[in-house]
Amino acid sequence: MRTLDEQERLVLFLHYAAKSSPRLYRTLARMLPPLPETFELAARHALGSFSGLGEETRARMYEAAGDGFFERLEAWMDRRGVTVLLRDSEGYPALLSEIHDPPEALFVRGGLDADPLLPIAVIGARKSTEYGRGIARTFSRALAEQGATIVSGMASGIDAEAARGALEAGTRQLPTVAVLGSGIDVVYPKENEALYAEISERGAVVSEFWPGTRPSRENFPVRNRIMSGLSRGVVVVEAGERSGTSITAGYAHDEGREVFAVPGRLTDPQSAGTNRMIQNGEAKPVFAISDILDELTFLCGMVPKTVSAGAPKEIRLSSLPQEQQAVCRVLLLGENDADSIAEQTGLSTGLLNSALTAMTFSGIMKQLPGRVYALDSLKTKLLEE
Repeated sequence: MRTLDEQERLVLFLHYAAKSSPRLYRTLARMLPPLPETFELAARHALGSFSGLGEETRARMYEAAGDGFFERLEAWMDRRGVTVLLRDSEGYPALLSEIHDPPEALFVRGGLDADPLLPIAVIGARKSTEYGRGIARTFSRALAEQGATIVSGMASGIDAEAARGALEAGTRQLPTVAVLGSGIDVVYPKENEALYAEISERGAVVSEFWPGTRPSRENFPVRNRIMSGLSRGVVVVEAGERSGTSITAGYAHDEGREVFAVPGRLTDPQSAGTNRMIQNGEAKPVFAISDILDELTFLCGMVPKTVSAGAPKEIRLSSLPQEQQAVCRVLLLGENDADSIAEQTGLSTGLLNSALTAMTFSGIMKQLPGRVYALDSLKTKLLEE
């Protein structure tokens, strides 16, 4: 079992007292004596002379300085496979340390790359459409296959599909990071427990909130700055006119990170925010992952992977979502128009449009005149079982 050193205990002592708030942490650090002295005073319940301390903060400091507090934390972290990174410690994410308000401590479950080559946040609405979820999953899988690390919030809808897409990127190591708006041990929403476990196994789940912290409305805007802070660029797939997604994009702008948005139908409320961002020049429109890679790869000296002519990428048919498998089986018999594909697959209009768009973006098929589709054998070779 790893034992926290003295500096880690002191920082976590104040982090706990500040309820994980970097601003309150800094305020307390300015108000109080040096940390070792403050800890000793708290251990003796002798902080009464500091009138600026609130009662709750003082009580939390007394609790954290009490006997056995950190021993219990160490044992808990060991059982749960959780580590903690301090802002000044080795392994703390390099990009995150550059933002205006970096977390003083970051709890981590899984493997977190401190300096990934191309971290990209893929975010969007919880109440998303079939089209949006399909685009998020397909884009994220394709980006991860190109070497990107996908950052998301593990919320329902777009965020969860982004993480799932990244995890589908074959043997990629550490393909995704999920940033929680709750304690590292609190899965929200509950329906994503299996996803949480898979991300912890193959990527990383992170949180600045103290273990056991329940999700609350005020936590998510705070969490969003970490998502943008970990990323070189933010891709917004769907967002309402006013949403938390816009907050994340705002943080990205403030920190000089690139912002992209996927256009949506003018009549779709879930695309009102993304369309407005594009209209106002707040985000660059994305029609394919090349739009993202062309913009970002030169920033980190990364050369995008390319598929040479005559060497199409191989994709197992069974690895695709069910609706895309159904479309492929129709097109394996030859090119076909959208109406005929819909009739033969039995897919709803929404699911079919999402599948057709995603498969075109990923190079599995191409669109011919008259809404006719065909498999693109120059780019992709489908492997049947």
